[in-house]
Amino acid sequence: MALFVCGTPMAANPVTDGVAQLEFGYMCKLQTEEEMLAEDTISGTVSLVTDPPPFTYRGTTVPAEIGVEFGVRVQVLPQFEGPATVHVEHPPHGAAGITNESWQTYLRADDMGYASFSFDAEYEVTPGKWTMSATSNGRVIYSVTFDVVAPMGSATDAMGCNEPDFVS
Repeated sequence: MALFVCGTPMAANPVTDGVAQLEFGYMCKLQTEEEMLAEDTISGTVSLVTDPPPFTYRGTTVPAEIGVEFGVRVQVLPQFEGPATVHVEHPPHGAAGITNESWQTYLRADDMGYASFSFDAEYEVTPGKWTMSATSNGRVIYSVTFDVVAPMGSATDAMGCNEPDFVS
């Protein structure tokens, strides 16, 4: 599992109390550059990436399919810059039926941060309401609810996720 939207652009009513800029959507799963310990996740780690590309699709409707990554890019207001906790609430996962996962991050006022979830294992591919949020000192910075749905066709094929890499 890596923790890091076909749909109507910016359709949900996200909470953006601490946000200067917010984007949300989905794309092909990104290549992991590094792992960070995250005790409050099922896998125990989160994947780190630098400079993620723009979302292929913007909005809050996400196809439930292995190889899809969805999440948010956020630039916070200066008073919200600093350490924060990213929370993901989702339908039950794993043998224990886990519904909440979280990890620590640092949000900046001068750059876009990135938090996402990628479908890497079958048990993760669960349709339903998923909420990704960030908090700091008991204050909600942002909260976006995604509607993860059974795809009509292959989203990863449509996005070219399964294309072989060209070598010259």
